[in-house]
Amino acid sequence: MKALGVAALLLGLTAWLRFPDVLLDLDPRWVWWPAFVLVAIVLPLLLTAWTLRRPGRVLRAVGAAGLVVTAARSLVWLTNAALPPDRGLYLTSAILTTASLLLLPVWLVWLSGLRRLTAALVTPLAVIVYAVATIQLTPARPSNRVPAVPSAIGSVFYLVPMAFPQVVGLPENPSELRASNQRTLAEPPAVQSWATRTDISANGVRSEWICARTATKDHAILYLPGGGFTSEAGNGPRRWAATISQQTNACVLLAHYRLLPYPAGHDDSITAYRWLLQQTGSADRIAVMGDSAGGNLTLTTALTLKKYGVPLPAALVSLSGVADLSLTGKTFRTLANRDPILSPGQRKLVYDSYTKNGTLNTHDPLMSPLYADPTGLPPTMLMVGSQEVLLSDIQTLAAHFKSAGVHTDLTVWPGMLHAFPLVLEEAPETTLANARIGRFITQAWSARGN
Repeated sequence: MKALGVAALLLGLTAWLRFPDVLLDLDPRWVWWPAFVLVAIVLPLLLTAWTLRRPGRVLRAVGAAGLVVTAARSLVWLTNAALPPDRGLYLTSAILTTASLLLLPVWLVWLSGLRRLTAALVTPLAVIVYAVATIQLTPARPSNRVPAVPSAIGSVFYLVPMAFPQVVGLPENPSELRASNQRTLAEPPAVQSWATRTDISANGVRSEWICARTATKDHAILYLPGGGFTSEAGNGPRRWAATISQQTNACVLLAHYRLLPYPAGHDDSITAYRWLLQQTGSADRIAVMGDSAGGNLTLTTALTLKKYGVPLPAALVSLSGVADLSLTGKTFRTLANRDPILSPGQRKLVYDSYTKNGTLNTHDPLMSPLYADPTGLPPTMLMVGSQEVLLSDIQTLAAHFKSAGVHTDLTVWPGMLHAFPLVLEEAPETTLANARIGRFITQAWSARGN
């Protein structure tokens, strides 16, 4: 019974301390960090030694392995918390986290002393209950800080496409692209039950108004969805638009800009913004956001508006935005085997399609904002996952913007994939990221007196 009590303490605390950097918010640190080491690393190892001295065979051995894996997982968490996000051992963390979710419940079944047949029936249920409990108990932190390590569900969802690339299935050639776009266009448009969607034309640009139940059009957000400049926007972007509408109480104009080649989508983005400016009557009540290719268009749209003296929006948000179409940043090499979404084939398809097989100048600032003069741009939020090949370009872009005097909010999300709020809607990091975007936009409107 004492061991059972210790086990309950271990499981409860390690579930609650899913993000080790929660400890950094507590003082004194010299109390809390050793407490985590004791509970999440030392205690599992002590229980392993105790377990191996007890009777049993298969369940005992598997359970002991689960304790060792749990201790190793916690050690990697601490390591990742101490390292910069772009140097973390997130693939290792994902493997150990998944293994812990599968193996540790076996130790609990062994500890309960159930008979062989009963244990065989109970073990799968214990695995499911423990995995769900660990995921559900992950704290969605109310602070403005980014977690130091990925959540359990984020780790699992990262590991799955790494092990099975076909799960992501992004097109890598023109025939796959055509089939993907046909499927997307055939899909009935849908948003959450608490939001509405209306088809409109924004001066000829096919668009949709997406509004949460509490949202109004007094303020508005132009959303330029991703898709590598090649893919149609489906229900994933629609749901994300509705979520940001809920966060800001503002309606979102999702613009389906023309695809391929440059500058068709760029021109449509400008047209949609001018239309939205007419509707709101003031750029101070507008924000522009985009993910991936749309993150690129968000920045290049603002640069063009500045060039021609058009009033700029109050805020820009670029999630995993393409900063340099030459695709030669450092992490295109160092993270080439760690990014399961932006594969070499997918990147080549995008590059060849958007740049007319490389005949266009990828150093054009209105194609690659990394080479632009951003002076005078509004407050800009840049978000990127630590596991995507775009990481170094976006970090360089943030430094470039800051040196030009642009208020820049860069967040690197440990262990996360490309455009993760659209890919991992269930992850706590997505909840945190969406709330952060909502605060950034509403604060920018408030700063302009709106």
